[in-house]
Amino acid sequence: MTQPMVNMMSNQQQHLVRQSMVMMDRFYDDEVALLRSFEDDSSQYGTRGSAHYALGLLIRQESGDVEKAIRVLHKVLDYQYDAPEEIYHGTFATQMNDEHPPMGHYAWKSFAPGTAYFLERTFEKVSAQFIHNLQQENDLLKEGADSKRLRELFDASVNAVLPPVWISYDPNWREFIACVCAIATSEFAELLPYELIRRMDEAMERAVQGSVERRLSDVIPMNTNIELMHIFITHYYGHRFQRTDWIQHADEQAEGLLQEFDQYGGTFAEFNTTTYYGVDLAVLGMFRKYAVTERMTEIAHRIEYGLWNNIALFYNANLENLSGPFARAYDMEMREHSSIGVFLYLLLGEGYEYLTGMNCESGHDPMIALLGIDVPAQAVPYFQVHQGDRLVRKQFMELCERNDPKANRNLCTASAWIGEKRMMGAMSGSRNTNGQMHPVTIHWQTEMGERYYLRLIRRELGGNWNSHLRGITFEAEVTPESLNVDVQLDTSEEIEVYFEIKGPNLRSQDLQPEQWKLPGLTCTVQAEAPEPTVLMYTDYAEIIYRYVPGVTENRMRFELGINE
Repeated sequence: MTQPMVNMMSNQQQHLVRQSMVMMDRFYDDEVALLRSFEDDSSQYGTRGSAHYALGLLIRQESGDVEKAIRVLHKVLDYQYDAPEEIYHGTFATQMNDEHPPMGHYAWKSFAPGTAYFLERTFEKVSAQFIHNLQQENDLLKEGADSKRLRELFDASVNAVLPPVWISYDPNWREFIACVCAIATSEFAELLPYELIRRMDEAMERAVQGSVERRLSDVIPMNTNIELMHIFITHYYGHRFQRTDWIQHADEQAEGLLQEFDQYGGTFAEFNTTTYYGVDLAVLGMFRKYAVTERMTEIAHRIEYGLWNNIALFYNANLENLSGPFARAYDMEMREHSSIGVFLYLLLGEGYEYLTGMNCESGHDPMIALLGIDVPAQAVPYFQVHQGDRLVRKQFMELCERNDPKANRNLCTASAWIGEKRMMGAMSGSRNTNGQMHPVTIHWQTEMGERYYLRLIRRELGGNWNSHLRGITFEAEVTPESLNVDVQLDTSEEIEVYFEIKGPNLRSQDLQPEQWKLPGLTCTVQAEAPEPTVLMYTDYAEIIYRYVPGVTENRMRFELGINE
């Protein structure tokens, strides 16, 4: 009998597996045979996290683990949508108690690319007209009635009839769970019963077919991490099922991705992003281990090395973080909502365990341990020691996934100053509506080693920064001592444009309109913008500039002079 895979791993790989599994064991519910979500609400049971847990069980193989993994995988497969004519065919419910998406009202296969964009824009206009008509015809919205609530009710009515992407279903769960099934099939087929292998293969036929139809229709565009997973699963299962059409599709998609990657010196549409780079590196590891053809292996190898070189260019070994600007990011800290610290631990070895602290991506760690790393030699020194102060610029062609497909690619420039104890980022050219695009960023460290960050973001009044808002654009530039940004606001909504500053010992009296005296950093501020409001929280502050349509100018400009 062969020994468990974890016993054949390096000390670093074993550490990742055991640490992650201890965490996931706590969230596993044996009665339900699923993992409670540690990403948002522990009362929910998630399918993707459960699939990663099952893979971890197969890697660890302690007493009862294999049997448990089999139960979990069967349960995850129970939540796949089998609806060939629907846009969500082959994907999975994200949570155990998700309602089934609406059926029978959306002939998406007969629509043109960008249908999701046009529907969303149409419903926005219908909603606005609906509220306008109510205002004209009756008193419902007079005397302070809540028009926003009416819009929400209208949107809910539309969503109950037509399946709204990322509300009633997540198309990306096809790719995430299919990747787990491919690894489980490749590595552990001899441990799994025939019935489970049969069910996984049948589910993967649905998942890959749905993924291919999505890609060909371009109804819902794929961001880079999903595009990589799409190519991998189509390639892997195309060969497993001897589907020549899938094999050809995967080959064409891979060549196209490589051509785009090379166009601007090795960059993705999803550029400089700790969260999604972690997924990218994991999928490139799947190609490295499981690609069937030499050409697919060669393409993945070139992209993997190019990605590591980009990460190195924007990395600061003293701050142990990637500099902005970020095309998409949840957090400014590399060890939050990201697996990059896990990859760096595998590279740097003993003594860097602290880079692997638990976060919402930690369920992927056993998979990452299994896949390993392949870092080009020239990039390694950048992760060991600061390689000198530098001003870097990289161009990339972004994807605005909710924009008109005829105008959803824009050439952007990401610029960054990487200094010994401070780094700053600035984005220009982006027209992305996604709040995850961070156009202005600063990271720094005090003499005492305390770390801080600053970012410029926006939100609808009363809303959240992590949302899609149209008509708001940023044009920023950086030098070693300054950050300048123009903000254009072509929207009918009230918007808060604000600088978020995070770190210990912040004081409101130090945040004056013309100067921010921060621990270890002083910013002089020239602002062509409304008078700011300062809000203080436990470990961060917000400096807010409010845009009111028809009252304030629809343009703001900020010039930040940086002094340490």
